[in-house]
Amino acid sequence: MEEIRRAIEEANLKFIECIRNGDAAALSALYTEDACLLPTNFEMMRGREAVEEFWGGAISGLGLKDAVLTTVDLAGGGDTVTEMGEYLLKFQPEGQEPIEDKGKYIVLWKKTPEGWKLRWDIFNTNLPAP
Repeated sequence: MEEIRRAIEEANLKFIECIRNGDAAALSALYTEDACLLPTNFEMMRGREAVEEFWGGAISGLGLKDAVLTTVDLAGGGDTVTEMGEYLLKFQPEGQEPIEDKGKYIVLWKKTPEGWKLRWDIFNTNLPAP
């Protein structure tokens, strides 16, 4: 499981790098073609194109600039592993003060010929509802 943990943590670093570079296309390539994204306050999004649209909107529209992803636990084996983690997202909306969102996530990772990719990604905030 240590080898899998390292691979997932490396993929998470690529995820963060894509956010910092504002590259939603590269970020969506970290997901499987049949990925499902289940963010807070949104309908389920299916497919890599929908994933790219969501993260592109977060980057350009909401000013998503940085992230910290912390793996808390891994479960499973073979070609699917579930990661439970915590996140910190940093936003700088145009003309506004910087804001942060803290929360938790569950990702079902799928081993592919290209390496470990996010297949199901669900996350939600720890912050109180406005």
